[in-house]
Amino acid sequence: MRIDRLKAELEKARQKTAEWQARARDIERQITEQENMEIIQAVRGITASPEELPKILGLIQSMKEIPQADAVMKKEETEKDEN
Repeated sequence: MRIDRLKAELEKARQKTAEWQARARDIERQITEQENMEIIQAVRGITASPEELPKILGLIQSMKEIPQADAVMKKEETEKDEN
């Protein structure tokens, strides 16, 4: 009797797990869709020719690299100060 109840409970738990995993995948898909829509809207909002777009994207990429370089420099300075 007790084993049967435990087996039934385990089966229910497995079903719930499968449902939650499916829900998590669905939410991840929705997040990706929303991110893609934001990117598309941002790109469409740029008034540039197709030839200018790669240059603009390159500038954006270089702007992202600057804060990362600053963080590395600050970390190195902190390490020097500690020694």
